[in-house]
Formats: sequence, C-alpha cells, structure tokens
Amino acid sequence: MPVMHRRSLLKGVLAAAGTVISFLLARFGRAQTMMPGMGGMMEDHMGGMMRGGMGDMMGPMRTGMQLFRRHAAIHRKVTALSDGVRTVTESDDPEVAALIQKHVADMYTRIDQDRPFAYPMSRTVPVLFQNTGRYSRQLEVTPKGVAITETASDPDMIELIKAHAREITGFVDEGMPAIMRNMMQ
Repeated sequence: MPVMHRRSLLKGVLAAAGTVISFLLARFGRAQTMMPGMGGMMEDHMGGMMRGGMGDMMGPMRTGMQLFRRHAAIHRKVTALSDGVRTVTESDDPEVAALIQKHVADMYTRIDQDRPFAYPMSRTVPVLFQNTGRYSRQLEVTPKGVAITETASDPDMIELIKAHAREITGFVDEGMPAIMRNMMQ
C-alpha cells in the first residue's frame, strides 16, 4: 500500500475514533466516567492535564455536539463583506438559541484567553486560534441567537474567515454528515 494511502486511511480511522470519543465525552461529561478504575490516575496523576485539556475543552465541545444534534432548528444567514463576513445564526427554539449564544461566547472567550484546543470537526477553527491577532471579531447577542462580524485586512485571513463561515453553514445545514465529511478530508 503506498504511503499516502496508509496516511489517508490512518487519518480517517483516527478522525472517526476522535468523533466517537468526543461524542462519548460530551454525553457522559468526564473521562473518568468512561474509564472506571482509572479515576485515580486520571484525577491524581494526570489531573492537571485532564482538567486543562480534555476537561477544559468539554464546554465548547458539549454545546457544539448539542447544536449538531439540533441543527434542523437553526437558521443562518451569511453576508459576504469585502473584508470578511457577517453571520446571523438563530433559532426559534429558546433552548437552541441559548446553546448558540453559549457556544459562541465560550469560543470567543477561549480565543481572547489564548486557550486553543483540538477541535477535530473543524479544519478552520485551529487556524483561527493560531491567528487571533490577524482578524477582528464582533459578537452581538440577539434574542434568538447571535450576529457576528469577522473582518481582516490580509487576503488569506479574509478567505479563512469566509471558509469558516461556509464550514459552519454546512454544520447547520447537514449536522453530523458535514462533520464526518470534514473530519475525513
């Protein structure tokens, strides 16, 4: 088997495993719950790493997974700007609207605090986290969700912002199939 095919296969297998692990962590909340008997090691020996890594990422991952499951209740409008995008993401369901608001606020807080994390569903989020000083973010909470304006002066960043908007729109339109497709690319 050629090297590239093995890498692609391995990438696909690891991505699928990451999806399953992320889903289980989102569903059960803590790694200790999934791995009984390892609690002592996880909590005592690796506690700092787990709380700063997997546990720390669970807020945005948990709300993200809830949004993926309820994607049909979300509507989204993207307006392309010459220097970025303006997006309005909302839901008529108050629970879903609150999830949208929480997820975006959590992600922006992480960006502002320089706390990136592995987000296997997205190809754009990690790059946005690496370039936080190269674009502007403006969040407006609406009664039914959020309105966001993201802009930049650098053409590469503008394209990245627009790619992220397309990616999120795919998640809203398709839910899990878009996530899986993204992870396999």
